[in-house]
Amino acid sequence: MLSRTADHLFWMSRYTERAENTARMLSVSYETSLLPQSADVAQESWLGLLSISELIPAYTARHGEVTREGVLEFMVRDGDNPSSILSC
Repeated sequence: MLSRTADHLFWMSRYTERAENTARMLSVSYETSLLPQSADVAQESWLGLLSISELIPAYTARHGEVTREGVLEFMVRDGDNPSSILSC
């Protein structure tokens, strides 16, 4: 019983940490996107975030073009994305 509880606590903490790290990456990318820059540079920033998470194929299959709103939706509230904050 104690071993099972410890195992569940371990995995709960791991998913919480994963959600926190995803939120931090999104926060940095969002704040960077507010700086004056061209649309191509902004899109490359969001594409880099998807690349770090290895989610480019999953994102493009659902949303097509990489946009700030699309990436935020996909990484925060998409229940079908196992790496989203909601799923974690």
